[in-house]
Amino acid sequence: MRQPAAVAIRRGGTDAPSRAAVEEALDAGNAWAKRAPVLIAAGARREDAAIVESRDYFLLDTGMALMSLLYRAVDQGLLVHPMAGWKEGALRAALGLPEDFTPAAVVAVGYAGKSGDLDEATRKKDEKPRGGGPSVRSPFRSRWGSRSGQSCLPSREGVRDRTAASVRRHRRDGHVNNAKIVTYLELGRMRFFADVLGAERVEDIRYIVAEVSCRYRIPILLHDRVFVRMHITDVSRSSFRFRCDLYDPRDGRVFVEAESVQVMYDYGTGRPVPMDAAFLGRARDYIGG
Repeated sequence: MRQPAAVAIRRGGTDAPSRAAVEEALDAGNAWAKRAPVLIAAGARREDAAIVESRDYFLLDTGMALMSLLYRAVDQGLLVHPMAGWKEGALRAALGLPEDFTPAAVVAVGYAGKSGDLDEATRKKDEKPRGGGPSVRSPFRSRWGSRSGQSCLPSREGVRDRTAASVRRHRRDGHVNNAKIVTYLELGRMRFFADVLGAERVEDIRYIVAEVSCRYRIPILLHDRVFVRMHITDVSRSSFRFRCDLYDPRDGRVFVEAESVQVMYDYGTGRPVPMDAAFLGRARDYIGG
């Protein structure tokens, strides 16, 4: 099987003729995308993917490839916007796509622009608050149409809701003060120790924070939801390092990239202590390996 394919068209240079034709293929509501440095036409051939009974997987493969593109681009500080508003015939002609290739999306890749550059209708649509549904939707249970009202997966909404509430309480001039970021990271660490070691009391937290470094990528605003994503990257005799992201689960934007060093500590003796083998084993189980 082959991977889905994509054609990238940048602004200017030798891509100019194709770029102009692709821009003409966009619907009027996507005229803003003409300002994007790169447009990508993504799709696949039916025969290049698995076909099981009546199920074709080539468009699923394309969707998964686009999701990987979204994750990677956001991690690099880019904005990515897949679009369905374009004319297929014009797009095929612009890029010389073969008949057996099915384009699935045109994707704009670039950086955040200025709302003043948009036409009034697009600007109003862009400024309209976006509604976010629950992060884990309840599926039908047992049979189609039957819902239990409960998620199939254990919920962590309590911690997530507390984090979202603290964004609203601690905003400053419309955005969260950078100093507050360290508190969000501590919430993530506390949740980690609660899940891994069952920590419920201060005495159960057997580490001290030796170092925290943050890279502030974009401000956290009043309407943003903030989740903490973290994993262990390095372990030494008595310390370990967390790699953390603060991100919005609705669109994947990363607000802050951070690292922290924790030292296992004996409060009785006031000295660092070696890493506990049981802790390491539980940490491996928690992060899947």
